[in-house]
Amino acid sequence: MTTKNKIEEAIANAEMLAGQLKSCALDTDVPSVREMYNRMSQQVEEMIPKLRGRLGHVVSEEPQYRT
Repeated sequence: MTTKNKIEEAIANAEMLAGQLKSCALDTDVPSVREMYNRMSQQVEEMIPKLRGRLGHVVSEEPQYRT
């Protein structure tokens, strides 16, 4: 698996995890637990642009990834 593929997979997994955490937040009636899930989802969502930035850098630096 190439670096590009690993980063793309990490982005997809992060997006999926953020969605799952939001779903968990909706499934609970405990406000502190809901807040915990929402906070974790937000933390994961903050990582996604950083991963996309890294992906862009890898693609721009490595000629084999250019289309």
